[in-house]
Amino acid sequence: MLYKKTNPTMIMFGTLLIALCSAISTTIFSESAFNDHFGFGLMAVAIIGLCINISYMFINMIFRICNP
Repeated sequence: MLYKKTNPTMIMFGTLLIALCSAISTTIFSESAFNDHFGFGLMAVAIIGLCINISYMFINMIFRICNP
């Protein structure tokens, strides 16, 4: 059997992407100010996390290319 190692970076990327999509939908369809503020806060956290995660993946890719 072929076992593939799950990449925690990709799992975190998927989780942050789902959080961003849910924050956007919460903000669009909310009817109260509390939900709006919660959605905006979650969007900020998800965007910062995605930027850090993408930069980590990019640096990791550069290291793999430069150190064969």
